[in-house]
Amino acid sequence: MFNIEGVEVVVRIDPEHLNNIAERARALMEKEQIDAIVASTCENFYYLSGHPSTFMYTLRMNEVALAVMFRNPNHKTILIVNDFEAAGVAKDLPCEIRTYPTWVDIDDPYGMTSESFQGKRPVSPQADEMFGLLQQVLDEHGVSDGKIAVELGAMRYSSALALQNAVRSAQLMEASRMFIELRAIKTTWEIEQLRKACAYAESGMTEAVHRIRVGSSASEIVNDFRMALMKYEDGSNARFHMISVGADFAPAHRFDTRPSEPGDIIKFDVGVDVAGYGSDIARTFVLGSPSDHVKRVYDALRVGHDRLLQWIEPGRPMSSAFHEVMALIRESGLPNYNRGHLGHSAGLSLAAEEAPFIGPSEEAIFRPGMVICLETPYYGHGVGSIMIEDMVLVTDNGCERLNKLSRDLIVL
Repeated sequence: MFNIEGVEVVVRIDPEHLNNIAERARALMEKEQIDAIVASTCENFYYLSGHPSTFMYTLRMNEVALAVMFRNPNHKTILIVNDFEAAGVAKDLPCEIRTYPTWVDIDDPYGMTSESFQGKRPVSPQADEMFGLLQQVLDEHGVSDGKIAVELGAMRYSSALALQNAVRSAQLMEASRMFIELRAIKTTWEIEQLRKACAYAESGMTEAVHRIRVGSSASEIVNDFRMALMKYEDGSNARFHMISVGADFAPAHRFDTRPSEPGDIIKFDVGVDVAGYGSDIARTFVLGSPSDHVKRVYDALRVGHDRLLQWIEPGRPMSSAFHEVMALIRESGLPNYNRGHLGHSAGLSLAAEEAPFIGPSEEAIFRPGMVICLETPYYGHGVGSIMIEDMVLVTDNGCERLNKLSRDLIVL
């Protein structure tokens, strides 16, 4: 089971997906002469292991579990988790489990396991215990003084100190760049989850739009979007829903109850979660006739967005796409348009946006197997939010748009 924000879904990991990730990770470790890579964030722990940690995803705890993958293919990936969570790790995952104690007592009245912790239980998860196990694991596999890639930049200061105190002989290096490179290319199973996430988001958007009337508030529209997703049982909870009405464009945690009025813009920038993988798409609607300014803005964004779709093909630099499309949008009626990026990779990140980005200095190129969100948003005081965002799969000769909804400005 996978639980994000209280919604449980069944996760069926394709073994070939994990094999593919392991092969690519080991090839990268071989290239850079790294002995092991250690994941400590919820997304990368799940990525390497196939197990979504409830402590990390649902309880929002940091540095409570580690996934250790070795360059040597004869060594299984090892999961270091607390003994409470270890009971929920699927038995068919290709990994070994090492446990450390947490505050939860676990009884075994029928002798179903061979282990029983008898010591004093801690008040909360102990990073010292976890990293001490990491040192033991590195010793057992003969890499205690090797080159180990760890997500150092994502760690809290106290955890980083605990890691350094426990793993004294290893040469630690930052792992974030490696995870970006690995996660940028999707497996067949990942693409399947992202297709569904995109389809569910469009379905939820369509149902919510059909209920919009003059007087509908952002709060009501958000609720309709959420409710529309409940018919899907494989994990389609709303990952985020940046829905704005009228001149309000700032992201909201509590949504406005102000009734909409004729001429208001209604923007959906939404994402749906399926098996930990999230979509990120956007469309814009208007209650009645749009103003001349709104039409001019939308037309310029649409020209740029359509050019992005045409531009993508393997081997082309992301930075070049950014510069060409930004210039085109400015020439098409928005001379002051000023964005930091025009798209990003899609996948596991709970923040929706993940590297690489279609930005001015991005060194990455488009490669087959990437799933990229292309976005051309506009936010204007007194106007509101206008946005087009598509998800595309980069193919051998271009890209496949995963969205089905029209990219026109729809009048309601």
